Amino acid sequence: MDALVLSPSSRKPERHEGRHGRWTIANQNCELALTDEADAEPSIELRPVFTDDPPPDWGIRSARFRLTDTEFVRSTSPRPIVSPALVTALVVDGASRREPSPARELAFTTWLGLRYDRPAVPTHLVPLADRIAEVVRKRSNRPFGARVRDVLMQFDDSSQPVLFSLYAVLEQASDSDAARQWLSEVARGVPAALGVADVIEATTAEGISFHLIETSYAADVTQVTWRLGDPEPEGAT
Repeated sequence: MDALVLSPSSRKPERHEGRHGRWTIANQNCELALTDEADAEPSIELRPVFTDDPPPDWGIRSARFRLTDTEFVRSTSPRPIVSPALVTALVVDGASRREPSPARELAFTTWLGLRYDRPAVPTHLVPLADRIAEVVRKRSNRPFGARVRDVLMQFDDSSQPVLFSLYAVLEQASDSDAARQWLSEVARGVPAALGVADVIEATTAEGISFHLIETSYAADVTQVTWRLGDPEPEGAT
């Protein structure tokens, strides 16, 4: 692990080098899917994995996040960027590798999103998320929209069409009724073929639970990535 620090003696930048044996890839799946495995340019973010004194809980909102019962990552660790070609070569050469369980993979991407604004909207839900974000952006320019602090989205893809829920985060509790009406107008702007509104709710930040934050996506169009030249979104970062 390499890092730059200020030398206490020379008061100049100083490189700290170290070795570590276990790493995890921190890129989102959509980024990896669009990556050429032979690309020599650095684009893959690695995180060192630690096993000493793991945190007592899963750490979805803390500086330390558990990948397994005994392995965890730290938000403050140096994060080297390596090339896809290097990762490919390591795999070809027989480097041991493991994939996280689906539940821990989702939790890891959620942790990255909460701490580094890197939400991972599942690829098949991106058109719906993008449409909601588009309508929210347009209505945010209207007088009442400026009073809505954030809009959070949840999705239930266990049925067809997909159900989505919208939550407005407000500064003033007195705006709750008007915000629900505003969100209902947003929901009506979403084609039923993409999804159908389920829950419409509005409350202040004090009324938002950790669980809601951990399982929601922000309705912000800047969080959706697009494959260059394609008319439809391919994933989210």
